Amino acid sequence: MEILKGIPVSPGFAIAEAFVIASRNLDIPRRFINESEVERERDRFFAAVKVAQDDIRALQNRMEPEIGGEAAPIFDAHVMILADSSLHDEVIRRIIENRFSAEYAVSRSLRKFEKAFYSIEDQYLAQRVADIQDIEQRLLRALLGERTHELEELKKRVVLVAHNLTPSEIASIDPNYVMGFCTDVGGSTGHTAIVARAMEIPAVVGLRGISGDISQGDTIIIDGNRGVVIINPDSETIVRYRGIADDFHQFEQALYSEKDLPTVTTDGVKAVVMGNIEFPREIEQVINSGGKGVALYRTEFLYLASKKAPDEEIHYQAYCKAVKHLNGRPITIRTLDLGADKFFQKEAPMHENNPQLGCRAVRYCLLRPDIFRTQIRAICRASAHGQVSMMIPMVSNVEEVRRTLDLLREIQDELSTENIPFDENMPIGIMVEVPAVAITMDAYIDLVDFFSIGTNDLIQYTLAVDRTNEHVADLYKPSHPAVLTLVKNVIAAGLKYNKPVSMCGEMCADPIFVPFLLGVGLRTFSVPPPLIPEVKKLIRSVSISQAEEIAAKVFTYNDSRDISAYLRNTTREIVPDWAFM
Repeated sequence: MEILKGIPVSPGFAIAEAFVIASRNLDIPRRFINESEVERERDRFFAAVKVAQDDIRALQNRMEPEIGGEAAPIFDAHVMILADSSLHDEVIRRIIENRFSAEYAVSRSLRKFEKAFYSIEDQYLAQRVADIQDIEQRLLRALLGERTHELEELKKRVVLVAHNLTPSEIASIDPNYVMGFCTDVGGSTGHTAIVARAMEIPAVVGLRGISGDISQGDTIIIDGNRGVVIINPDSETIVRYRGIADDFHQFEQALYSEKDLPTVTTDGVKAVVMGNIEFPREIEQVINSGGKGVALYRTEFLYLASKKAPDEEIHYQAYCKAVKHLNGRPITIRTLDLGADKFFQKEAPMHENNPQLGCRAVRYCLLRPDIFRTQIRAICRASAHGQVSMMIPMVSNVEEVRRTLDLLREIQDELSTENIPFDENMPIGIMVEVPAVAITMDAYIDLVDFFSIGTNDLIQYTLAVDRTNEHVADLYKPSHPAVLTLVKNVIAAGLKYNKPVSMCGEMCADPIFVPFLLGVGLRTFSVPPPLIPEVKKLIRSVSISQAEEIAAKVFTYNDSRDISAYLRNTTREIVPDWAFM
């Protein structure tokens, strides 16, 4: 029996034989064509684009009842990328200028884009490389006349083991036969993970070489809650996990049956649980999961899916669609959190050796006021139709906030002159992701209306750890005393000056941190839609006095491992059914 630890991306448990998937990378030889063949290869490429788009739409339509709101927009993005003229221009240029065959031109062009995504230090965006690989494989198979039905034709229950799986591959499997999957690479915010969660398939990724360690037919246990994979477990372990799996299933059913209950602690203190979304269509899942609105609406997809920065009308229509779906519930729109290294197209050509510490988010926007102005105008216009707030990401100094507010006031004056309606009192907030802001909260209190703690970057910058770097990823610890102290200080500043503070990072979606966060004063949690019922359950199960005792105890430890162990054990005591944590 061998036990491996990876990254849990989709909760649940699976016990079945391993089905090992060999690498799906197609080896495309370097083949040149004659000038007379250029037009034919060009036509073959566009025909392949059409086939790939039709295949994606067919898959999306077939899977719509199962994958629903959160995952379906992923395939919309695939179709948009396939239709992107910058991709077409790159492939056609290689066919015409280099005399490459259509297959080789596609392979070289998409590998160029994959390489660009691999260089991104932001984990959320770097994981989108799987989408580019998905598109590449579809185009190549269309050009080569190949079809892969291996996963669709499974007739026995298995656990998939692979180096990586694309979103299309996950969406096309039959969950009656695929009990779970594990891969060498991947992360919690990748689209493969999102599709797995939407389909409720237990999954663990980032296992570094597991696809080479497992043989076809080995018995595998997937623990998608803790990120554990057990190879060839003994009979005692199998029996234990079967019991855990049954308990988990019953617990999940109970969670969703209670999703609409008020989010109130046992001693009567109200809290709010909202959703993080990337696409307007995810709002349906937020509402169906019991969320009270959207506290983080990421807008980067509007930029990544376009050849150039989207115009005001594209922004406006997207935001209005979200506001309409929420039907009076609040939404916080985060302004662009991309940088010079992160545009799929050629919008931002500057080179940076360390883009994570360079020109990204509000820094980039202030350097490109044309882009920033367009988005802010659209947000202001959308504010006329509902409870809209605007949030500025990656703030590191007061000047960035003042310049943004100056631009906002200028735009509001323009809209007034043009007789375009907007909410003059639209709340403006900032993300607290940089330690410099967390330490000097007093400087921002009079400038903005609210704060949102983005723990993913706050942890990374506080601990000087790149969690995508396998050599130091184990040092990325939300339970580090320095991180918890900064979180406490930010919330305390909000309480002192009566300014709302929410949290939208992964920490507040992790059950073991919910009681601690309540104990230091957090009352608004923003989490991925599937996790809303879970967080609400925990809040309803604890009193504020109990949470404050937990928080006080945490600060008596100086080791993150001791803190994690204490919080895990405490959460199990609060919710005894949570034995599978």
